[in-house]
Amino acid sequence: MNRKAMNKMSRIGLVLLFECAVVIGFAQSNLVVEQIQSYSAINPTGMYWHLPSNIDPILEAMDNGIFASLNLQRDKQYTTITKILTKESQMGKITVGGINSANIPYHAYLELYEVAPSFAYNNNLLNLPASKKDSIHSIWIIACTILNQKQAPVVQKTILLGILPIQSLGIGYPINTSSSTPNNIFQAVTKGISMLSKNTNELEYLEAKLPMAYATDNYWMPYIHNQPRILLDTSKGFISYNTNTGSHLVRVPPAVLNKINIKDKSLSNPFKEVVAYIKKNRIGSGINEYYQVLQSLRDVKNNIDYTIEGYIEFKNTPFFSNETNNNAIRFLPDSMHTIYQGKDSIGNFNVKENVIEKDKYFNPNELFNGYDSSKKFMVLSGKPFPMQPIVHSRVISGKLKNHAFSIQLNFDSNIKTVLLNEKVVLIIEGEKNPSMMISIPSQSEESITNLLFLIASSEIFQYPS
Repeated sequence: MNRKAMNKMSRIGLVLLFECAVVIGFAQSNLVVEQIQSYSAINPTGMYWHLPSNIDPILEAMDNGIFASLNLQRDKQYTTITKILTKESQMGKITVGGINSANIPYHAYLELYEVAPSFAYNNNLLNLPASKKDSIHSIWIIACTILNQKQAPVVQKTILLGILPIQSLGIGYPINTSSSTPNNIFQAVTKGISMLSKNTNELEYLEAKLPMAYATDNYWMPYIHNQPRILLDTSKGFISYNTNTGSHLVRVPPAVLNKINIKDKSLSNPFKEVVAYIKKNRIGSGINEYYQVLQSLRDVKNNIDYTIEGYIEFKNTPFFSNETNNNAIRFLPDSMHTIYQGKDSIGNFNVKENVIEKDKYFNPNELFNGYDSSKKFMVLSGKPFPMQPIVHSRVISGKLKNHAFSIQLNFDSNIKTVLLNEKVVLIIEGEKNPSMMISIPSQSEESITNLLFLIASSEIFQYPS
């Protein structure tokens, strides 16, 4: 690392990088690990970054990594001190006084710091393409320093470990206070520690892809707890999946928009009834735009074609408007939207925005892996966050073949919840395309459940980009 970059680091006081010649090898010598200290500059009050109670895996990673490469033997009779830092100013500072057993030749210190990716970018510690920066949640700086009996540094090696949260089998509200669960984080950090060796480049960069962490809740968790996921393949322009009733193949073609001319007063205007409704019920109809939207849907396996016919309003909201809802595209607030099977009407629906789920919350103070609800982890060590209500971004509800249905879309969590006759039957995960789902057994016809899945996957109900 060049001196200019090192000076930047020392000014900020993050990591103490010693100017020393790296010792290529030692004669067989003993060593003790004096101290391991950790801190998160991203979430100082968090608990996920606190050292685990059992640090043996960390010590063994050092044994098999940097100590083995330097021909050093750790004396396991000495207890390593673990230290949870409380201030950012303590980062990069090692308290050396009172070295354990002065007759042992070498003494090691391990520092584990979580920092924001912007710190590494702004201080020229890491050079990544812009397209990749947004995917990195945090960077762990893993620094091992070895001192001799005169308390002089003889070895210092540092690895930067980028943490990339990825979608796995988890379903729930992603929680930004932690990239993953503590177990996953320290498994990744321990793996990074094992990569330290005498041959490690200065500020070597590694990446770890970890399953995302989710906030606990009292709505989806009872349904998703240890339940099998049905994986959805969307790679070939269709959605294919397998259930216990066999294989399924469905298709959601692109939607079609037809602009409605609300100034057309002719009797031949195909939208004359809709125009009359708009002029009577919609404020600002003179400046807003209106469209008929047609969404074709196909159940390939059962050879059934469906069509959704809906009507949307595009709000040309003035810049200085008092409008509080920033969603410019809305379905007209009435049950004029229709579902067809072939040419026959089989149902109708309305669409509401920002619907609060009664008595249902997610807890930002607890996280889990989105699969096993019995394993939960506390987020903070201090004052807890308030409970947060579950608010559905968009709810489609209506009648379908004499059945009541509702489809709740949560854009923040990429969850679509499908209810039939007021009972949850499907929980679907996916942003633009569905990636997996959980099917809850019900007495309904499979064709109706398939249709509700298609409606939930429709292009017309997704959040506009």
